Amino acid sequence: MPNYQVTGRNNEGTPLASVSLSSVDQEGHVVDDMTVVNAIRDCLAGVPGVQSVVALKYEQVITRV
Repeated sequence: MPNYQVTGRNNEGTPLASVSLSSVDQEGHVVDDMTVVNAIRDCLAGVPGVQSVVALKYEQVITRV
């Protein structure tokens, strides 16, 4: 799973709250990663003072030569 950084920002662009998501543990497939990321985005969007929410996805790519 890639890592996600979800950040809620005020109208000046200053970060107010941030959530880092590195894994979703589940027995078998229950929920997609993006469903969890979107739920966190919705939660941060409801925080007083938050005007925008940005989710960044980080993936590690390993190349063998």
